[in-house]
Amino acid sequence: MRLGGGLDHQSNLTPIARNRAIECLRRFGQRLQDIPSSNIRAVATNTFRKAQNANQFLPEAEEALGHAIEIISGREEARLIYESVCYGLSMKVENQLVVDIGGGSTEIIAGAEHDPHLVESLYLGCVGLTSSRFPDGRISADRMERAEMDAQLEVRTIHRKFLDHGWEKTVGCSGTIRAVAGAIQQLGLNIGIIDKESLLELRSKILQFKHASDLMELGFEESRCEVIPGGYAIVSALFTMFNIDKMEVSEFALREGVMYELLGRLRNDDAREKTVYSLVDHWSVDLEHARRVQEIALDMYDQNLNSWFKDIPETRNLLSWAAILHEIGLTVTYLNHHEHGAYLLEFTDMAGFSCREQATLAILVGSHRIIWPVNFSSLIAKSHVPKKILRRLCVLLRLAVLLHRPRTDRFDLTIGCRAKKNSIRLRFPREWLLRHPLTLADLEQEKINLRDADIDLQIKSVWCTQGESVPKFVRITTKRLRVRIRIIGTSANFIFKTQLLYR
Repeated sequence: MRLGGGLDHQSNLTPIARNRAIECLRRFGQRLQDIPSSNIRAVATNTFRKAQNANQFLPEAEEALGHAIEIISGREEARLIYESVCYGLSMKVENQLVVDIGGGSTEIIAGAEHDPHLVESLYLGCVGLTSSRFPDGRISADRMERAEMDAQLEVRTIHRKFLDHGWEKTVGCSGTIRAVAGAIQQLGLNIGIIDKESLLELRSKILQFKHASDLMELGFEESRCEVIPGGYAIVSALFTMFNIDKMEVSEFALREGVMYELLGRLRNDDAREKTVYSLVDHWSVDLEHARRVQEIALDMYDQNLNSWFKDIPETRNLLSWAAILHEIGLTVTYLNHHEHGAYLLEFTDMAGFSCREQATLAILVGSHRIIWPVNFSSLIAKSHVPKKILRRLCVLLRLAVLLHRPRTDRFDLTIGCRAKKNSIRLRFPREWLLRHPLTLADLEQEKINLRDADIDLQIKSVWCTQGESVPKFVRITTKRLRVRIRIIGTSANFIFKTQLLYR
């Protein structure tokens, strides 16, 4: 569809481009309708990262496809491409450079075997460069030189660190590089390899034609001819700036990388899990405390799976990762560390995570303490989780953090948690709240905070005085800052304890 060519001067997808995309997605949706959603992953790349109206268009696109669509960052796209190419290599290579030229971006990765060391995504693609330097499709030596210069200027911003890293083997993938390799093969120069000499020979052949549509004579497909002048210029610039002598061509690219990633998730080898714990190490997160919070948050989630989170995939994982990373902002400063944490999670490159998933994590971490709800309207627009579900996840994380505020193991704490629509009830062990008055005070304040978010927090405690065998029940609710206590039982000792607690 070449959506990159469908952006107007304000970086909005034009109605024509949108309609073309919707029709294509509907045809895919018909093929996919009988396949479980867990076996499908759809990703959107550079055009959706650039489009100012992507969030308005995405729901329509997802409805046409029948499945969620994830917008992935440039570096995540590069990582997936690298993984794909590595799987396709017939032999292990100590150091390699992988290049992918798309319609709106170029991904460059250096690494060893399956481990990417340097990952970059440039706003440089065959559609954009062709549109700017060959707008009417006319080809000339002067236009080609200008296009090559534009590409070299873009690559120059990152080429030095790649040269310092070094590599033994260069591999190219995706349509543009495969098309260039195919034209070289048709000229009888090389098979499956691009080298400097064959690239220069192809350049001279391209310049013999006056219009891009004539390039079909070189073996380019009709749809590829429209963007190959810019695509060739990028390949030429990469060879020049990286001093490449020879580039092998891989049949594997982003599509296969997404498939391998999905297989890993299905087999409990999720790259996102690794990313979360790498952030824990990098930002010196107190992992022992984070796991306490994670455990109780997930316990409350599981107790209310069918009432609050039924048929909402991935939310349990997102709550789990948010609990582990909720204190990531402490390294910046304690003051407003929840906001710093949200910022870090929104803008950090997180391997395996889509932009929407990062936005969801940022919302949860940014809302885990102090006054709530927090105004995260821009993040909420990016998140793929419905507002109602986001609010519920925030409630569970806030309660989990509150209950472990002493930062010590609470082996005597087991909580019954029951949620319905806009209310949540916590049930504590006998006399537990009597022994932890500060936690009870926190819960009372949290009732007020959650009421502002239209959540009714109720606390039910089962207490028993010494020598009594029959438990006494106390139900505490708040409404408009009034505390109402209902006591069932007649023990004077029990009543005295309650009055003392609420004096």
